[in-house]
This record gives sequence, C-alpha cells and structure tokens, in this order.
Amino acid sequence: MDLQDFLAKLDPKTANRIKTAQETEIERLPLISYGLTKALGGGIAKGRLATFYGNQSAGKSLMFQETIGKLWQPAGLVCAYYDVEGAYDKEWAARLGVDNKQLMLYHSKSSGKIEEDIVPLLRAEADVVIIDSISDIMPETFVGKDGALNDQADRKQLGAQAKAITALVNGILYNNENTAVVLLSQTTTEINPTYVKQIPHGGKKVLFASSQIVKLTSSGTDGQQIKGDYQVGDLTIEQPIGRTVAAYVEKNKLGRQSASCEYDMYYAGSKVGIDRTGEVIKEALKYKIFYKAPKSSWIEWGDQKWQGEANTTKHFESNPDDMDRLVRQIEMLETGEVLDESLV
Repeated sequence: MDLQDFLAKLDPKTANRIKTAQETEIERLPLISYGLTKALGGGIAKGRLATFYGNQSAGKSLMFQETIGKLWQPAGLVCAYYDVEGAYDKEWAARLGVDNKQLMLYHSKSSGKIEEDIVPLLRAEADVVIIDSISDIMPETFVGKDGALNDQADRKQLGAQAKAITALVNGILYNNENTAVVLLSQTTTEINPTYVKQIPHGGKKVLFASSQIVKLTSSGTDGQQIKGDYQVGDLTIEQPIGRTVAAYVEKNKLGRQSASCEYDMYYAGSKVGIDRTGEVIKEALKYKIFYKAPKSSWIEWGDQKWQGEANTTKHFESNPDDMDRLVRQIEMLETGEVLDESLV
C-alpha cells in the first residue's frame, strides 16, 4: 500500500491536512557576515529558534542590527527588535543601516510581557524577531500585580530565571510557524565535576530548543584592538576602532556543526559594522582566485590589480557588480562547478 492508498482511507479533512516531507521547505536568511552565513549553511531559518551568545565585546547586537539594516529590510522583510537591555540607540542603529521607521521596537524585562508582545507577531508571521538579550529577562514572579518589582527578599528563588526563559521559549515554539526568532545572550558558567564551560543563559531549554547555536568571542583588551586613524576636530589620532571576532557554530540542525570563521568588526571611525568585503577578499586569496606574487603587496584579478588588501577592499566596496562576480567565483569553486570564464 502506497501513501495515496493510505490517504484514501482517511476522511478528506484529515487527508488534506497531511503534508509530505517533500513539501517541506526551509527558508534561510543570510547574515551580514559572509563567513558566518557560510558556516551556518546559508544563515538562520524561518520557523526556527537560533541562539547567539558571547562576551560583552563580541558585537552580538551589532551583528543583527546591521543585518536588519543592510540585508533584511532592503529585501522587504518585516523585523521586530525586543530591546530587553534598554540599550537600543537609534542613531547608532542608523549608522549600521537600520531604517528605524520600518523596525518594530519593544521594551520590557518581564518574561510574561515579552511573550504577550511577541506571540501576536508570530501568529501574524513576522519575518524576524530578535530578543536582545535573554540574560536580562526578569521572571514574571519577580513582578507584582501592579507592575512594580518585588522587594529583593522576594527575588531569590533558585533557578527562577531559567524557568521563566523556559516558559517563554515554550510559548515561542508553540506559536511559531514562519518566523526566524533569535535569542541573544551573554555567557554564563556551567560548572560540572569534570569540566567548566561557558554557555548561554536560560538553562537546558535554550540549548535543546535552538536549531542553531553560535558562540561569538572577542577580546576587549587594548592590545587586541584594531587601531586606526580617528578624526577629532582638526587632529588625526590613532585609536582603537575595531576588533576581530571569532564565531563558532556549536549546534546546527540545518547543516554542518563545528564550523567556524573570523571577521573584523568596526565600532569607530568612518566605517562601522562587520567588514563583509574583507571576509570575501580573504576567501578569494585563500582559494587563489586572486594572484599575489610571493613578497609582493599587489593583488591581481583578471586585468585589474590593486596594491594591498585595503585598496582591494575599497574597489569591491565601490563596485558591487564585481563583488557579486567574486562571490559567485568562490561559490563555484566550493561546489565543484566548472568556472564560468565570464566571471574572471
């Protein structure tokens, strides 16, 4: 008996509700980091929960604000940002490309209020909901009926935050059909008899429920910063303007696990955000798409050449068509396709 014979035995209403595995589609949304998008197998997925966590200097909020502004909003996606930390800065977000007039912004620390606000968005199938961050979520039991925070003596229940986040995640999972939900989190320490490691807040539920978990790490020490010229009035001063971030995919139900990448993130100077162009150029050098003679600073691509990676980056930032051609070359090499000579 094949599937069609089986469906014929069911009442029509039940049979019409059944979908085959062949009909299942996963829509992936790319991130502003070229390398991290690749490491995740194409990005985060709609209808799924993803968790990104890391130390305070790792640029978690920057990553998603820039992605909203430069990729998702231009593609017509409806995005919501839940600012639990109360740290959203519209001027900074605008520098990262966000159209603040098109971004739904929510504020609350109460787990119950957050769920109350988010569920209608999920039912209406908003494209993306970011919760920044779950580390600051306050359990509903800590808040009185009048909306005021309870006295400290009434806020000492062990495991209360993890239980609150578990309840919130359950509500999200139950109501979510087609929204990419992203939880941002600081790190917390899990201590076991045989090991100590950093994990996101929220207890085991966040680890189990997330289809993708990414750890972002970066050093905040002065010696590890990227230095550059910073204009202060008429003076040009060398100051820290960025840092390198390491991304590691700890869990990925939608592709390869244990993938990793690095990218440069700039928080000051004339250009802020993640250096996606620099990521692509490094990939092109790795795959020898560019020709660079030993001990030479000149980089050649077809009949074009530039001195140094900085000048190469400037060219591709100013010429998006060339950037698209270069990305396509990389993709063809990685998938084993025959290289289209028109791309060179």
